[in-house]
Amino acid sequence: TAAAPVAEAPAAAPAPITITAPAGDYVSDPNHSSVNFSLQHLGLSGYNLKFKTFDATVTFDPANIAASKVTATIKAADIVAGYPGDYAAGHPGSKFKSWEDDLANSTNFLDAGAHPTITFVSTSVEPSGERTAKVTGDLTLKGVTKPVTLDVTFAGETDAHMFAKVPAIGFSAAGSFKRSEFGLDYLLPSIVGDDVKVQIEGDFIQKPAA
Repeated sequence: TAAAPVAEAPAAAPAPITITAPAGDYVSDPNHSSVNFSLQHLGLSGYNLKFKTFDATVTFDPANIAASKVTATIKAADIVAGYPGDYAAGHPGSKFKSWEDDLANSTNFLDAGAHPTITFVSTSVEPSGERTAKVTGDLTLKGVTKPVTLDVTFAGETDAHMFAKVPAIGFSAAGSFKRSEFGLDYLLPSIVGDDVKVQIEGDFIQKPAA
């Protein structure tokens, strides 16, 4: 008679990764962090926008990730589009001197004069893996507040930052939202897409306790 098949041993579970960074408030290092938005242009490719001025704070507890909190503020006027052409020549009659000026200050876009900041305040942090979490929060853009969820990866940590000499942690985050939900419907749908992809990379330095 044929031998009974030998059952395969179950695969060993991966060893848990311990996050050793101490609890506390961590603030973003502006020189080693980035906030980028990407939208479809003419249905052909992603068009990238970057914000130069922002700050973020993470209240982090490695023993209770769900109790962590995130707040961030972005200066709407400090946007970089990387537009190499002669914007004024290509847009006769425009009162804006550059594409960045138009994006930041036009009422069709961010209208930074009336809405100088873009903010995000977390409402929940849900662990989703050994070093990942889903962070849901209220995004306020152009005076409209809507919930947005970011997929966050805990990228690294150090007990003593090489320069700051205090604990530091790193995160990557990605998510998306529809700009039309925030009253940003100019050039929809044929020229600029509705879906805005968000990509955030951040080094965070521990803030000294008060």
